[in-house]
Amino acid sequence: MKPRKLTMFGIVAAMLATLTTTSPVFAAPANVLNVNVNPGINGQGVDQPFGHVTVCTPGTNNCQRIGRLLIDTASFGLRIFAQALTVPLPAQKSGPDAIGECVFFGSSTAWGRVATADVKMAGEPTISNLPVQIINPQFPSVGHRPAACNRIGVPIARNPLQANFNGILGVGLVQFDCPACVSSTPANGYYACISTNCTRTTEPLVLQVQNPVALLPVDNNGVALSLPLPPVSGAASLTGQLVFGINTGSNNQIPGTFKIYTADPTFLTFTTRFHNTPIGFSFIDSGSNGFFYDNPSLPVCPGIEAPWYCPAALTAQHATTIGSDGLNSTVVNFVIANAESLFLTGNAAFFDLGGNLGSGMLFDWGLPFFFGRRVFVGIAGKSIAGVAESTPLWAYK
Repeated sequence: MKPRKLTMFGIVAAMLATLTTTSPVFAAPANVLNVNVNPGINGQGVDQPFGHVTVCTPGTNNCQRIGRLLIDTASFGLRIFAQALTVPLPAQKSGPDAIGECVFFGSSTAWGRVATADVKMAGEPTISNLPVQIINPQFPSVGHRPAACNRIGVPIARNPLQANFNGILGVGLVQFDCPACVSSTPANGYYACISTNCTRTTEPLVLQVQNPVALLPVDNNGVALSLPLPPVSGAASLTGQLVFGINTGSNNQIPGTFKIYTADPTFLTFTTRFHNTPIGFSFIDSGSNGFFYDNPSLPVCPGIEAPWYCPAALTAQHATTIGSDGLNSTVVNFVIANAESLFLTGNAAFFDLGGNLGSGMLFDWGLPFFFGRRVFVGIAGKSIAGVAESTPLWAYK
């Protein structure tokens, strides 16, 4: 058995038993992007949702459809591995300097140049001149990834095969990926690069890599991600939907039975109460491939790469999620299975996969949270018709 890697690309029971494991096939509306959970490029991925976009050289019909993009509800912006890109995308520059970016994810960093592309998602109108990141650890030349970026995290991967995806489509809670970079120069920010050297620089909001959903003409206030529930032993693949917009059309209305959970506007978190302990650094993240939280009573698998939980039997768990404003809360029931047994099935989609990060300060509701659910993600600064709470927010039942 090959080890299955823990992946976190966002900020750092009888429950669902009545839900179906398959979805009927219909012609997708313009605001719907099909999402598939499968083993990915290297065939070893688990709980990773993939979608595609079309990117074009700005102002031309020179376009490329790029699939196997990780759909990430806890990051912001389109990021593509250089090796996956075949159309030329002009570099963003500040005078003679090319602009690069170092982005910190929950378990690693992505480094590469910033470029401009025309981008089309599903049947939505094309977004013109979108700043995107081209992930390339050898930019601006071999061995010149900035030392400051190295200090905050190792590269997510050197190529798509190693990463198991061609890039990341970040459709999370905010539009711009580094508001602080307008006036400051953090290590996880923007750089001005010459051929062999990069120095930190500020970056105007309009030029920053940003959540493409926020730039759509109508469906720009968020997304809804829904995935069917796999069997207890997992599924080889599953197909769900990423729907653009919230309460902007007939297919993206928040049902009256759903509750709204506001996220802290600075940290993009809410609270999870687990074992009567409130965990303030909690978030919902489709880019993480498990439930990640600290439960000392659950044994960790011996001898495999990540600290996955390996209880002897399927173990029921529950926690309470609470909006950052304290107004709404609900008990979430979930289960944890033996990860080693799950991996031996060869399947790629599991609703009962979890791991221990060794910190009681964090609760990451990863992709298993989405199975059998529809989860709405509202973008900060955007209004949602009929919703009194301010964004950013999540909504689910």
